[in-house]
Amino acid sequence: MKILFWDIDGTLLKTAKAGLYAFEEAVAEMFSTTFDFTTIKTAGMTDYYISHQVILLATGCEPSVHEVCKLMSLYEKILPRHLASRQGHLTPSVKDILTHLHHRQDYVSLLLTGNTEFGAKAKLSHYELDGFFNFSSSAFCGTCFYRTEISNQARTIVNDRYPTVTSDQIYVIGDTPNDIDCGKAIGAKTIAVATGMYSLEELQDHSPWWAVSTLPSPTEFEQHLQK
Repeated sequence: MKILFWDIDGTLLKTAKAGLYAFEEAVAEMFSTTFDFTTIKTAGMTDYYISHQVILLATGCEPSVHEVCKLMSLYEKILPRHLASRQGHLTPSVKDILTHLHHRQDYVSLLLTGNTEFGAKAKLSHYELDGFFNFSSSAFCGTCFYRTEISNQARTIVNDRYPTVTSDQIYVIGDTPNDIDCGKAIGAKTIAVATGMYSLEELQDHSPWWAVSTLPSPTEFEQHLQK
């Protein structure tokens, strides 16, 4: 059996910055101010980290967990409307690969994402990918500041629910160096795809197990995983 942990934004799909616009509106509602999101790093970061940094920079004060979670809740409430208003799209070959592996007994597609569980469901439902994933066995940001905290959750899930699966049967697929690093942190094979903000060369600098410009055909994808 092979466990595939997929990132969402930039890997499975691109929302045309729907999440960013939702965050901007949430900040305006909570603090009655605008925030320049170019001042913080968002690609590959967790929603908790982004919310924490926004509040810290907007107010100059270290936010409490309650404040961070409140901003994330506002973001979740607003997100579906922005998903509907933006013209996003799936990344190449994603739907074909997920369809090819769906219902296979030797593959399990899960999520390892910096999104909240609600945010992940909203995005995948909007792009009709939600049926390919087992959400109850996936790993989301919750109150995780760093992505490696989420990958540790993912490893625990595998240990509990798929106890015979070893590290070399786990794959983490993402579009940022943080995806590569969090996969390596749990001994997984890392697949870097340059469909997000990072170039293929930038991703290769982090020495993933496999790096591609875009995901290949389902047959080629599966053949490479057999190596």
